Amino acid sequence: MPRQATTTDISESDFKYQLKLHSLAWLPNIRRFLDLAHPKAGRHVLPVMDETGRRMLRGASLHSCLAARSAYEAELAEQAEAERQKLDLAERLAPSALPPCRADLDGPAAVSQLADDFIVQTTRNDGVVFGDLIRMGWTGAQLKAHTDAARIVAQRRQDKQMAEVVA
Repeated sequence: MPRQATTTDISESDFKYQLKLHSLAWLPNIRRFLDLAHPKAGRHVLPVMDETGRRMLRGASLHSCLAARSAYEAELAEQAEAERQKLDLAERLAPSALPPCRADLDGPAAVSQLADDFIVQTTRNDGVVFGDLIRMGWTGAQLKAHTDAARIVAQRRQDKQMAEVVA
């Protein structure tokens, strides 16, 4: 009995093994592949058919699924890189956009910064409000310890500025 010409396609058992190996599923009802490595992507990959359109080329279909996965993973990597660039930009802008933390200041540095904050708050509003200073990063203990000294320093700085303007 003459032997039929062998095809270059992979066997059905090897095909099933390759599907499991690469986390792919063949859905015969809808005649599509599902990538189980990225199930939330909602992508179905069509099989590659022969010239007649009746028989699926298993090897080519497998390569098509793996190429679709690679394209999807490249898209995910691109999105992750864009997100990383956004975070890098935010980290570079944040120090200039946000005031420095005041909770770790103590002694003369705390008095000087609190005096500056008093001056800024009085130019923006009618006066200094305890809640605004807390929102700026000051702690209650710091405000209790340094408020009197900072008020004196702020008054002297404003008096000095007024003297320079008049002179």
